[in-house]
Amino acid sequence: MTTVSCSTSLADIRALQADNLDCLRDTLQQINIRDVVPLLVARNVLRSYEMGALYAKGSDEQMDALIDLLKTKNHWVGPLTDALIRNGKAPIAKTLLELQNGK
Repeated sequence: MTTVSCSTSLADIRALQADNLDCLRDTLQQINIRDVVPLLVARNVLRSYEMGALYAKGSDEQMDALIDLLKTKNHWVGPLTDALIRNGKAPIAKTLLELQNGK
């Protein structure tokens, strides 16, 4: 008899990633949103109209809006990590990766 291993569902992965974003919410507040959002648009994580909507928000609301928007996306971890590293925020990127890997 063969056994079939079950992989993690997309919903479970998305929930884990959303939890990780919530854990990093305070840390991400120190990032200038204008440093990471254009890279996320270039990597097709966000659309240009979503970038415009983020920029239209007040500076205090922008990161919360970005986090809420990323929670609806599937492939944001790699591009966000890359954007953080490119903007000198490697410690935050490392923390994000550690959360994703369950450490």
